[in-house]
Amino acid sequence: MTQRVQALDALRGLAIFAMLLVNNPGSWQHVYAPLLHASWHGLTPTDLVFPGFIFVMGVTIAIQFPKAMATSSGRAALCLSALRRGAVLVLLGWLLYLFWFDFSAPQYSWLDARLATLRYFGVLQRLGLVYFLTIVVLCIVPARGIFYSAIALLIFYWLIMSFLPYQAATGEQFQGLWLHGNSLAAFVDNQLFGAQHLYYAKASPFAFDPEGLLSTIPAVSSCLFGVVAGRHALVVSGCSSRLLNIALAGICIGAAMSAWVPVNKALWTPTFVLITSGIMVYLLWGFMMLERRFQLFKPGNPLLVAGTNSIALYMLAGVLARLLLMVRINGETLKHWLYQPISQVISSPELASLCFALLFCGVCYLPLRWMYRRGIFWRV
Repeated sequence: MTQRVQALDALRGLAIFAMLLVNNPGSWQHVYAPLLHASWHGLTPTDLVFPGFIFVMGVTIAIQFPKAMATSSGRAALCLSALRRGAVLVLLGWLLYLFWFDFSAPQYSWLDARLATLRYFGVLQRLGLVYFLTIVVLCIVPARGIFYSAIALLIFYWLIMSFLPYQAATGEQFQGLWLHGNSLAAFVDNQLFGAQHLYYAKASPFAFDPEGLLSTIPAVSSCLFGVVAGRHALVVSGCSSRLLNIALAGICIGAAMSAWVPVNKALWTPTFVLITSGIMVYLLWGFMMLERRFQLFKPGNPLLVAGTNSIALYMLAGVLARLLLMVRINGETLKHWLYQPISQVISSPELASLCFALLFCGVCYLPLRWMYRRGIFWRV
């Protein structure tokens, strides 16, 4: 069991490092294609990072849930505890958004520019919502029904996205669209929260958020698939051929259905869930094999260091990335000032941009290493 948990921590570490890497290039104008999200429909390695992290969260829940049930005073108390943890993640996401000030603009108003436009949704906010809703499902549904619950949520999401009509302010009716700014998910975000609080505030005809309300439903499915995989791979008997075959079937079904239901991260489409969850099962199996045969993930391994303090690493990286843009030297951002020597030494713009991202990950890793050596683990 210890080897399996170490493999899981390492996989979580890989996911969080990948998240930092793709979010912090030296220049957004010079990024290798695999390190960019698909422009809309489609799938790149970068698109696997966030659903991968949610899947791993589900695997972790599979390990922790039986212990939590045994020690809690009931399912209601367990749901309340999950609500608290989810709320903390949401608050951390809001704090990251609010941690910004434009010192270069004399008339800049933080209240108007940040607080009044608080982005309700985001990465940490989605993690918090998905965590809470997953625990609720586990408290309601028997263990044998978790897989079918994940499928049912995907079918429900597909049905409402495909067949529920919605209307623009002009009176024009729409139905079954999966377009940028024109989907039922975008309509709901725009109607409930207002454009100023959404990531794609200028999308037309509807502003929306890629981590918005409706697309949280299939994101819960991603987490539930992680729970199912975790129970088979870590709690029961390892990644059996049956689990691997189901994962392969999910990938194939998702690919086959993509002609009708596009693979799309921003809308977290059912095909996106099936394909990414299937891939994550194989990655989990691969990491478990590496640990079993070669014992690669020994204490102190960088992936273990990151994986055992993933939220702390994400918060640290978020603060540092913002500081690099807020602090200015001779009119230039600190990020530009640090990136310039790298871009002058390395002739390839894409390679220079990647090297900056790698250095950024290395700098963020150092405090985590210090915390790991002293047994400091930040649990939300």
